[in-house]
This record gives sequence, structure tokens and C-alpha cells, in this order.
Amino acid sequence: MNPAITNLIVVFGLMQVANKFELDKEENTPYLRAAYLGMQIVSVIVWGLIYSKVVAANDQTPLVYTEAANALDPSNTTTIRTTVKDYDIKKIIEQLRSQAIAAAILGLMHFKFGYLRPLLLQSILGFKALYSTQLVQIHLLGKQPVAELVRPWKAANPFGETVKPTTEKEIKAKEKREAKKKANHQD
Repeated sequence: MNPAITNLIVVFGLMQVANKFELDKEENTPYLRAAYLGMQIVSVIVWGLIYSKVVAANDQTPLVYTEAANALDPSNTTTIRTTVKDYDIKKIIEQLRSQAIAAAILGLMHFKFGYLRPLLLQSILGFKALYSTQLVQIHLLGKQPVAELVRPWKAANPFGETVKPTTEKEIKAKEKREAKKKANHQD
């Protein structure tokens, strides 16, 4: 099932539960805060565990891919040459950074404006999002990196387009074209 549809079902289901049990009452605030904080703590522990597994595995398999240099211009790409270990560590850091930004935004919404429902939603959706990441699927659940788990993972562009991984052959052809352009400009 499409993850976006699953998220919508979960959100609408949680809203019905919140309405039925009146979770927006002031006396439930400490429980909602504890649930959200618990999810954040579990998430950080999971990322720490994955980091230790990545470092212990020390997979030095070379990985070459292209990445959009600017999210606003997906056609402007740069070639990245790294190892599986370094790629996974980079993705762990990205996940932790994303988690910290989301927590800061949610904290502002809760403490400044008094919203409670985002605490409830993120307490559940946070676990779902954590479970669905490629790093958890590979390093904790032991799935083989095939199909959608093959590195490099498709990066979701905030504007709806996805940046597709590029093969070594395509990268060499692109580098050759760029070298020709530079040679033509220098003439």
C-alpha cells in the first residue's frame, strides 16, 4: 500500500480516537508529552544502534552516484564517490538532523501555541516513519539491499520529482561531456 495513503488512514484513525477519548483535555498533556518524548528517545537509540552496526560492518564497497547540487535545480548534479559505510553514516546524520528539526517545530507548536494533537500524531507516525526507513530495514530487520533497498536510495524532492540514482556508465558519459564543454570554452 502507498505510504501516503497509509499515513492518511493512520491520521484519520488517530483523530477519531482522540475525539472519542477526548485526548485534548488538559489532564492528558503529560501523557502525550511522555509518549512523544519516549518515541524520540527510542528513535535516537535506534539510530545509535544502527550507527554501531554500520561502523562494525565497515563495508568499504565503492558507491558512485549523482546527487542534485541544488534542490531547486535537479538538473544540476554532482558526482559522489564514497563507500557504503560512509553513505550509511551520512544518511544516519541526515535522519538525526531531520528528527531534531521536526522536534523543534513540534515543540514550538506545542509550547507556544498549545497544540496537543501533533504530539499524539507524531508519537505514532514517528515509529511508522522510523520502521519504514531503508537503514532500519537493512541493518535492524536484516533485509537484503535489493529492489528499493539498493543504494543509493531515491531522494525525495520536496517539489514532487525524485532524483534517480545513476549508473557508473552514465556518470562517466556525463563527466566526458563536461570535460568536452570545458575544453571548448577554453579554446
